[in-house]
Amino acid sequence: MQDQAAGARRGCAWSEEEDAQLVEGVREGLALSELAERHGRTTGGVHARLDRFVLQSGSAVDDPLDWLRSRLAADPGYAWREVGAERRLRERHERHRGHASTQPRGAAAASLTAEVLADWEHVTGHVLRPERREVFLAREVVHDLAAKAVAVRRTAARRLWHDSQVLLLDHWLLECVCPGAVRLTADWPLIAERDADTVLVLRELVAAAVGEMPAERDREVLSRRMGLDDQSAQTLEKVAETLGVSPERVRQLQTRAIRRLAKSDAPASRKLRQVLAELSCVQRIPPEAGPSAAERLLDLSDVLLPSVTPRQAIPLLARLAGADKVRADNLAAEASTIRILRHESARREATQERRIERASRRWEALASEITWFGKPEPAPHRTELGTLREQEKTDRGCFGVWHCPKLGRDVSYESETELRVIQLLSFAPQIAYYQEQPLAISYEFAGQQRTYYPDLLAATVDGRCVLIEVKPVYEMAMAINVAKYRAAEEFCRARGWGLVATDGYRTRRLLEHRTVDPRLETALAAALDAQGELTWPQVITAADSLPLDTLGLGSLILKRGWAWHSRPYRLRPAPPSNGPRTPSDPVMPALDRLPAE
Repeated sequence: MQDQAAGARRGCAWSEEEDAQLVEGVREGLALSELAERHGRTTGGVHARLDRFVLQSGSAVDDPLDWLRSRLAADPGYAWREVGAERRLRERHERHRGHASTQPRGAAAASLTAEVLADWEHVTGHVLRPERREVFLAREVVHDLAAKAVAVRRTAARRLWHDSQVLLLDHWLLECVCPGAVRLTADWPLIAERDADTVLVLRELVAAAVGEMPAERDREVLSRRMGLDDQSAQTLEKVAETLGVSPERVRQLQTRAIRRLAKSDAPASRKLRQVLAELSCVQRIPPEAGPSAAERLLDLSDVLLPSVTPRQAIPLLARLAGADKVRADNLAAEASTIRILRHESARREATQERRIERASRRWEALASEITWFGKPEPAPHRTELGTLREQEKTDRGCFGVWHCPKLGRDVSYESETELRVIQLLSFAPQIAYYQEQPLAISYEFAGQQRTYYPDLLAATVDGRCVLIEVKPVYEMAMAINVAKYRAAEEFCRARGWGLVATDGYRTRRLLEHRTVDPRLETALAAALDAQGELTWPQVITAADSLPLDTLGLGSLILKRGWAWHSRPYRLRPAPPSNGPRTPSDPVMPALDRLPAE
């Protein structure tokens, strides 16, 4: 019977109890063959198991039994369990990174990890005992921290210690990768209110998670499909054309990349999945309080992936939040129904007097923020207006359609923010009519000539014309949006029209006139002069202990003319000016009677 039990254990995983008994046998001085007989294992299996409790900070150990026996005799409290647990995490992490866990550490690597230990002791004020130092230095996360820029690493450590008087290594690494991510909580009201600081960190976390993926093709496919790196989300056909493969192959690559992202052990990926699971409540049916999982995913898709259609974004976010494919698809279908119900509710409110009164007050406040250029000129007649980008939106799938009672037709929109402004224009009595994407303006960005389609043109009842650019306030300082706004300014100046950039409540002037600590401006300007470009971790490092929020940073960018590129975020100095440039004549349907420039 004992032989049968021993045979059954051969090749089976070791339990915690067996590990403890194995180490106790080492303390007793048993030989390798005696340990194997006691546990019903082969001598090779016992040798491999003992090797897992050996620190891997130096060269490989030939005889782990001898090493462990000597170590336990010198240090009876040796943390062999922690070493084994760290070994498991390191092997899993390195499998994803694609290199062997037995890679030797050179003198340079040892010096860098010693710097990480010195930083930890300096910030926390604690000094580790020699045996604890060995465990600390053997951890894989310490080697990852050693690879980070010294200034970024030290600033992250100070911020975490200041916030919580705790400096956990995993949190430290995450703070280096995506500053602010450690403090992200599942506070749904911040998402519902589109809190600027929360949105910035969440978006950077998405970009950081994609950037951590080891395979370049995975990163490229997800970046293009999710609209990262200063680009709008691309269709399967567009990505296929760029990569030289079929659309079906792109779909397969995307599915594989999402599956890998959902299993990645990298710090930003783990945090992203945790935050999405808590915010979306996909694993709680029904959620404990607040909106349903489908409603939450609908709003999260608008916040995190604004250029991706909800029918594509919601299943992706649901999978990352822990839902299986069937549940993710069901949540996407439920979210589509919720969007329809929201629109029907808004249409019913159109007959309610208080909705019109609210819209009137909101438009009056917004009108005071409009920038007017020259002598006011009238708007084109509504029969002369049309949507120039309709075909393009049809090709890539528009976000939604809302029936406007004022215009008596359906109006397409590309984000929930744009829908909010469309509804404002529909109910505000000061607006006679409006048109979505009525014209095309040429502008230059990143050395290329591009075409910009202003979101809305509104004609007021007193005969004036306003171009409205719809953007969340935290996106208005982005380099590409600044380039679009300047082109729109030149266009409106030539025609006596008004211009405003808004999210329906706040405008660009909020950033332009915001007061910012001058010490912060000096610190960021000095860092830009020294480095030429700052990543998001480097921006936080430059700010150090100075207060920094998203709107304050946006204000500085607009005032100083800096360039702010998105997802991942990069801050660059003001580009060299070639003098004012008048954009080429815009394309506009049937506007021959417009005043000449």
